[in-house]
Amino acid sequence: MKKLIIALSLLTVIACKKEAEINSEPGLLESRKTMKNINKATDAIKDYEKHTEELKKLKPIPKELYKQILSEKLDNFKRSSFNAGNTATVGLSSSDATYVDNSGKILKVSIFDGAGEAGSALIAITHMSLAADTESIDSTTTKKTEEIDGVKALTENDTNPDADRSSSITLIYKGRYQINLEGTKIQLDELKSYLKKFPFSKLD
Repeated sequence: MKKLIIALSLLTVIACKKEAEINSEPGLLESRKTMKNINKATDAIKDYEKHTEELKKLKPIPKELYKQILSEKLDNFKRSSFNAGNTATVGLSSSDATYVDNSGKILKVSIFDGAGEAGSALIAITHMSLAADTESIDSTTTKKTEEIDGVKALTENDTNPDADRSSSITLIYKGRYQINLEGTKIQLDELKSYLKKFPFSKLD
């Protein structure tokens, strides 16, 4: 809950700053759009409070289930590392795995369980971010919110072939689990195809 309060406090500070800047900056429409997104995110977190309370009551999934989902192979990729329970010290259940193929592509996958105090706070903050319709382009990198198979997601795509991270996807699965995918030498469309190949339905 402390994280929720901090997040809302930050939004309030940003909102006040943006309101003061609206009349001094030439980008009037952009400022109004930013204010609208902040208000949408704030409303989303308020509406999400009941769901957050329900998540707090749940028990985290067993570590064995993570290993079933993040199996040793995915298409031409082989799992090079696997971790589960690294965030247990802060009361958060999670797992991550790294996959590589012979061409030098790297795929990183993380799963965070929204059960418990820390987990529910994380999911609430991510939900708040997803509620805002955003898009930004900086040189070769595009970041935006979009729908992937009917699910709202935060995506990033960098067309620079030398970028450390070429693409990423963050979404909430079944209202409980935050799933992150990151690709090196993998463009966003290809990363989306791998998202469909992991058996996340085991989390249902």
